[in-house]
Amino acid sequence: MVFDVSDTPGSSRALAGLGDRIRRLRASRGLDQGELAARAELDVSNLVNIEQGEMTPALDVLARLATALDVGLSQLFTDGRPGPAAMVLRGNEVPTVDTDGMALQVLTPRAVIPGLYAARYRISPTSEGVRPVKHEGHDWLYVLSGQLHVDFDQGATTLRAGDSVSFSARVPHRLSALGGAPAEFLAVGATLLAAPRGEV
Repeated sequence: MVFDVSDTPGSSRALAGLGDRIRRLRASRGLDQGELAARAELDVSNLVNIEQGEMTPALDVLARLATALDVGLSQLFTDGRPGPAAMVLRGNEVPTVDTDGMALQVLTPRAVIPGLYAARYRISPTSEGVRPVKHEGHDWLYVLSGQLHVDFDQGATTLRAGDSVSFSARVPHRLSALGGAPAEFLAVGATLLAAPRGEV
C-alpha cells in the first residue's frame, strides 16, 4: 500500500529526500526501476512516484525496499554519510512519519553504529497493523505501553508494557495493537553487513 504525501507535522522533514535516497541506492546497485520494483513486490509506477517524492510508502513497503536494496530501514531516511563518533538527538528533533494508523520515529538517523537501527513505533488499535514483513538480521521489540500482538508464521504472542521479544527478522512477522488502545514500542534491529574486501 502506498499513500499520497500528507501534511502530518514532522512527516515532511522526516521524508525529505527519501525518494532521492532510494533512487541513489538503486543506481549504486546497478538496478533499474523495474528490477527494484520486482524485488520489492511493487508496481513500477508506484516506485517511480516514490522516487519522485509524489507518494509516501507505507512502513511495510519501506521495509521491502530496504531489504531489496540490502540496507537497514534507517538508511532510507538518512544520507548515509559517516556520522560523528557520538550523536545526541533531542526528543523535539525526532520527526514522526504517520502512515495509515502507524507512526514511526527513527532514533538512529545516522550510521554511528553500522548495521544497527532503533525506532519508536505507535500502532493505532483501529489500524490493521503491518502486513507480514521479513528482512535480514535480528529484531528486538520492547513494549512501552498498550498491548502489542506479534504474529509469526508458526505462532503468535501478545506483549504488554515491560515485555520484550527478540527474533530472526527473516521470519515473517506482523504487528498489531490489541485492547482498544494504541501500542507503543521500541524496535532495535541488527543487520549483518558484508565486510569490505580485505577485512574479516
